[in-house]
This record gives sequence, C-alpha cells and structure tokens, in this order.
Amino acid sequence: MVHAVHPHFAAVSPPPLAGEGQGGGAGRDPISVVTAPITDTCKEVVDGLVRATVPRETLVEARGPWLFTREGLADALARAVAREAEITDMLSLCEAARVRVRIVPVQ
Repeated sequence: MVHAVHPHFAAVSPPPLAGEGQGGGAGRDPISVVTAPITDTCKEVVDGLVRATVPRETLVEARGPWLFTREGLADALARAVAREAEITDMLSLCEAARVRVRIVPVQ
C-alpha cells in the first residue's frame, strides 16, 4: 500500500496508481513525488551576478503529493535520526536520510 503526504493536507491512502502492483507506477518505489517540468528560465548567481543560464531539461518542481510505502517512510525516518535539525520539508527528510526519490511526472 502507498500513502500520500501533501504539505497542506493530512496523510491519506490514495487509490492505486496506474500500473501499481504490476511493476509500473509509483508503487514499485518506496518513495515518490509528483513533479512538473520547470518551464521558467533559471539562472546561476554568484556574488550577486548572473553567471550562467541553467539548462532546464533535467530540472523539475516537486509539487507533491509525496507517496511513501509504510516501509519506505519508516526507513527514511530511521536513517534521519540525529539529523533532525536539517529537516524542514519532505525533500530535506529524504536528503538527510540519503534515500532515493522516484519522480511521478504530472500528466
């Protein structure tokens, strides 16, 4: 079972995603997040000056909801022990726990 966590709503158990349980969709990964492609121009800034335009092809916006299996969430929380000060949101939890996050692109 996959549970969704959205920053503005309580945790819910969503209906199965397309392909879940058959090796496809977000169900195959312990942690996933719904994303959208970045469409705005992004600039790298150093010392208050524009240094370069950042290619957008590999950038996404993590919009949520976040999808966790029970085991994936328990593993991330266990790995992040003693790093709580670094955690401000779901992404920083995953970074502190050093776990991989699968993206689920907006259709």
